[in-house]
Amino acid sequence: MNLFEERPNHFRILFGAVAALLVILAFVNFFRDAASSTDENRFRDTRGNLYVTRNIAAQPISSIAVDATNPITSGGQDSILVGDIIESVDDEFFNYAEDLQDFLATQADDAVLEVGVFRTITAERLFYTLPIANLSDSTYRTIPISVYIVEVTEGGASDRADIRVGDLVLRINNQSFKDRHEADKIMRFARAGKSINYEILRNNQILSKNVILATIGIQLATVLVFLCGLLFVASGAFIALQRPRYIAARLIGWGFLSIGFFLMVFYQSGKFDDWVQSFTNFLKLASFLMILPLSLHISFHFPQERINENWRKWVLLVAYLLPMLFFVPSLWGNLNFVQIGTITILILFIVTVIILWKYSSKEYKKLNRIVNRTGWFVALFNVAFMIFMLYTGMLDNNDRSLLIFSMAFSFSLALIPLAYLYTIGHYRLLDMDLRVRRNIQYNIVSIIWLLALVFILFNVLASLPGIDLDLPNVKFEGASIEIMDQPLDPEEKNAMEKGVIILITIALLWFFLRTRRRGQQIIDKKFDRTEYDYRRATTELGEVMNAQFAVQEDLAEGIVNKLAELMQLRQVGVIFFRNENESCGSAVYGISEEKWAGFHQNIDQQMIRLIQRNRADYRFSADYLPEDIQGPFIDAGFRHIIAIRSKNRLVGVLVVGEKRSESPFNKEDLVFLAAVSKQTAVAIENAFLYEERAEQQRLRHELEIARRIQISSLPQTHPKIDGLDIAGISIPAQEVGGDYFDYLNGKVGEIMVVVGDVSGKGTSAAFYMSKVQGIMRSLSHFGLTPRELFIRANQLLINDLEKQSFITAVGASFKAEQRRLHFARAGHSPVFYYKAKTGDVSMLTPKGMGLGLTGSSRFENLLEEEEIAYETGDIFLFITDGITEAHNITGDEFGDEQLFDLLSESSNNSAKRIRDHIIAAVNRFSENTHQHDDLTIVVVKATDA
Repeated sequence: MNLFEERPNHFRILFGAVAALLVILAFVNFFRDAASSTDENRFRDTRGNLYVTRNIAAQPISSIAVDATNPITSGGQDSILVGDIIESVDDEFFNYAEDLQDFLATQADDAVLEVGVFRTITAERLFYTLPIANLSDSTYRTIPISVYIVEVTEGGASDRADIRVGDLVLRINNQSFKDRHEADKIMRFARAGKSINYEILRNNQILSKNVILATIGIQLATVLVFLCGLLFVASGAFIALQRPRYIAARLIGWGFLSIGFFLMVFYQSGKFDDWVQSFTNFLKLASFLMILPLSLHISFHFPQERINENWRKWVLLVAYLLPMLFFVPSLWGNLNFVQIGTITILILFIVTVIILWKYSSKEYKKLNRIVNRTGWFVALFNVAFMIFMLYTGMLDNNDRSLLIFSMAFSFSLALIPLAYLYTIGHYRLLDMDLRVRRNIQYNIVSIIWLLALVFILFNVLASLPGIDLDLPNVKFEGASIEIMDQPLDPEEKNAMEKGVIILITIALLWFFLRTRRRGQQIIDKKFDRTEYDYRRATTELGEVMNAQFAVQEDLAEGIVNKLAELMQLRQVGVIFFRNENESCGSAVYGISEEKWAGFHQNIDQQMIRLIQRNRADYRFSADYLPEDIQGPFIDAGFRHIIAIRSKNRLVGVLVVGEKRSESPFNKEDLVFLAAVSKQTAVAIENAFLYEERAEQQRLRHELEIARRIQISSLPQTHPKIDGLDIAGISIPAQEVGGDYFDYLNGKVGEIMVVVGDVSGKGTSAAFYMSKVQGIMRSLSHFGLTPRELFIRANQLLINDLEKQSFITAVGASFKAEQRRLHFARAGHSPVFYYKAKTGDVSMLTPKGMGLGLTGSSRFENLLEEEEIAYETGDIFLFITDGITEAHNITGDEFGDEQLFDLLSESSNNSAKRIRDHIIAAVNRFSENTHQHDDLTIVVVKATDA
């Protein structure tokens, strides 16, 4: 493990010491330059040493502007003027009078020469033709190396000393110089506030001017680049000192420190010949040569570690060795090595970055997208801007050009550390959270917007009094308006102008307020700070709740989505509880379903217990939750918990995150959430009722289907047996019932009627009835007698029935040809027998017990089977106890006696009419009372064969 990873404080001490040294050194040089003297003029190197001593008649050809910033023009002079500098004669350049004289001696006496001169007062290069005779020895002379004044600050030190544009400076404090840099150095070594002597040449006269130097000697371009470098240093120090355990952070720190120091000392004057200046130059060169290697090294570790490239160590080795190879020769002033080394390392850097980007993962490209795009933008922008300045002639070695380029260079280069900080903060790299809260961003942008408008308004209002208003000559006379031909009196004109200015001011103030309000609305919308009407929000939320009835889906989702929209929340979730302890529905906005599921699973029971213990509080802050449940809330982004209670019962909980604007919740927000809690409680109760109703409707629908299935499983037609008229029906008291009847066909001319009654009513009885029906029909194929059928059926049912359930049944096997009846009764109601010959009605009651009560031999021993002979007209009535036990509103039962009478009365009717007559009588008897038991009846009447 790296030393600094184990001991990060060691790196902090080392980096802090180096950064402090470089920053102090940069500030020392900055303040030394700032505190140095200035003569408040700008001069440039003179373009030659041949000075014109008197006017020379000549024909102008063309002119070229050298300094486009100089507003003075030659005005179409047709002569070479005193003070011009002769640059060339017939395209030959001369610096000394003797050389020009030798050249002229070789020319013919009538030769016409083309002479190029430089006019210092207009900073123009002019070309003339003239006879050789006009260019005599007395028209020019050799002067020492000089500089010419191109700009004088109005009211400044040079202006006060009567130094003018176009003057040639020959000496400064009696010291000659070889170029403008050396002349500037001589001037700056003089102390501010002291007088410095300028020996100047003007109109072929040498003048001596004493200039009292000013104390402001720093250029704005220097300040801009210095501040840009300081931004790099501050950004690198912040990242490196915050996370020294990460190699990426350490490399970014060193890289930004190198760039920052180089920029901070980039524009230093270099006039001080001492150890501080030498040491600064040494570090300046070293930092410059280390920028590209460190940048390349950073790309291997940021934003992700790139350890799979085996060639990485060789690339880094070459990248760090190359600066060392070019560094030593550069110390001796051979700047060609610096240029060669820079180009070589730059090529290596670009090639490596392109290869790295090509083989990078999608995640690496995503994380590095902003930094990569910013780097390319800065590089291309500065190259394009430099080409533009060269093409337009703006790139000149003067203060204005320098300022323009420095502004573009500084502001574009400052985007690089900002891009790194944004990437680190946005993707939480290096375990750092650099995000500025949106409420702070909102306040800053709002203040800047207001200050910008106030600044503009102040400047506009300040300029109004100086506007020359060309107003018409209108005069107000009482209630009339008079248009004058003559100008108004000064007083009247002044009053009118003031009135107009007042009106303009009022209009500007109105426009200012309107613009500010409109701009603030845009800012509010951008930062999610638009205010919402609580009353309207409550109404909208109520409409959502009233339109949703499903707790698990629509209601929960409707609440969280609408609440997030109205309050502009980042996260909001709701959990519904049934019986205060069972989660029955939930929804979330702002986090993933997987994260919500984990949060929901770990929190719901704990939250229920916490809220139940604190029934007096409806709201909890996540900051004050117990530590064991606080973590999941913070991780999910929830800040507030609002209990949802209905009639002191906990029916839900609302968890709310922070606003998208990151502004705190105010009192109105909390009141609104309390109202939402109450509305939600009502909606949940309504949803519970709706669910119960829907469940009941579903069960009712299912039971209706079961009823149809059950009825369809019973005989739908009456069997056609010669000598027998059969009719039967079963009417369940509820949707489904436990009564059963069936016709089991055996041999030709035979039929077995089975009627059964399952104990109880409803779905369980219907289930057992279906089971009995299946068993009876399966056993009927074995040709069993009624007794044998019940014995076998009991054996099959005894293990499938609950202990409290049993089945009563009666089975009657009719043999129509023999007119014989065999029947058995397993604990069922008696069989009513009408004998036609005598007209008597009796009840047949052989012994037997219900099916499913016992599986022992006792059932078989108790079960009797009887055989009787019947005749034409005899009637057999099979019923369940729902017939005889039907009761009226007074509680009286229908009873057996009424069946006797009904059979006697309707004995001459068909089986179907007898059946219907009995059912109608029972219905009349129990009119206005609820049918409490199933009604089943089967009528068998003997007829002629």
